[in-house]
Amino acid sequence: MTLPGFIGIGTHKAGTTWLHQMLAQNPSIWLPPIKEIHFFDKLDASPEQKHQRNKHFEQAAERLERSKRQRGSAGDNMEKAAFLRSLIGDHMLSDDWYRSIFAYPDAAGKVAGEITPAYLDHATDALPKINEMLPATKFVLIVREPLSRSLSQVRMAIGRMGKTPETKRDWEFFINRLKGNIRGTYMTAIPIWRSYFGPDRLLILPFGRVKHDPAGLLRDVDDFIGAERFAYDAMTEQVHKTKDVEIPQWVKDEVEKMVKPQKDYLIEAFGQGFYDATR
Repeated sequence: MTLPGFIGIGTHKAGTTWLHQMLAQNPSIWLPPIKEIHFFDKLDASPEQKHQRNKHFEQAAERLERSKRQRGSAGDNMEKAAFLRSLIGDHMLSDDWYRSIFAYPDAAGKVAGEITPAYLDHATDALPKINEMLPATKFVLIVREPLSRSLSQVRMAIGRMGKTPETKRDWEFFINRLKGNIRGTYMTAIPIWRSYFGPDRLLILPFGRVKHDPAGLLRDVDDFIGAERFAYDAMTEQVHKTKDVEIPQWVKDEVEKMVKPQKDYLIEAFGQGFYDATR
């Protein structure tokens, strides 16, 4: 069985869905027909978490089938849906299960990979296993400016709740939710990842390039993971636009204080120029 040649490790609200959609166009790259495998952050998954992963894969298979019916194309969506269903069961999240994903016939001869943005924050305890299991795999991290990333996370949570906060207490609920939902912990997570993987295996890119230099960013990713360079389509189209919610200034100020240590770390570790490019 084969293993991924690269993994996108994060972070949330920092262009990982865009990166997945772009790289999926490249004929020299193979990605699973589902984004976010969530293997290395679920090594100790409970039965309920495994049930939720099974459900996630079934829903993805159903979306593929609906897409084929709606478009009326020959395509291979039905085959991909069947493949996803073959991954559902008690064997989910085992080592053999993970390896079997990259044994998909279409992956042969290509640079195979996966993108799970939770890995940056939630797979640090798994790094010894990752290093042992994937001795040649490369890792890609897109870093977004901490305040804008966190506010985007708040807007996404509001969108999912379906109701815009109206009172101070309502907003405090989302502030506390942000505090308790670990994302973008650059100052703690990045040093751990860097201690295992040097620049030859860990590529760290500023989010601003997704907007201002998408072709250059993708060229750098292609070169880094050993894929053929490709002329990507729709590089400037926004993916998963977050609900436009007006956030009060006092909430922004509170979140800014919360993420200041992350900002300070990025400037100290990578320089002001890199930090400015994360916007």
